[in-house]
Amino acid sequence: MMKVHEQTRLHGWIAQLRERGHIASKQRIVIMEALFQQREIADMEDFWIGLRQKHPVSWATFYNFIRLALKENWIGKDIHTSRCARYQILID
Repeated sequence: MMKVHEQTRLHGWIAQLRERGHIASKQRIVIMEALFQQREIADMEDFWIGLRQKHPVSWATFYNFIRLALKENWIGKDIHTSRCARYQILID
């Protein structure tokens, strides 16, 4: 369960999504909530598989949102090797 200040920051992130002309679909909000709770992701595919077990989010929707979040600087990607990257939530 998220704390009140975390929920406030998440709502700010959702507001930014809308302000920048993007649709705040249920799937995107579910992804945002999960990313926000995790804060750091070592493997996006494993993260998506775990998310998919709880919510009906397709790989395409997930992947496209991650690309959007990277473009908007909501998350950062730290590349460790050619096949390994770690992602961090940058929104606060």
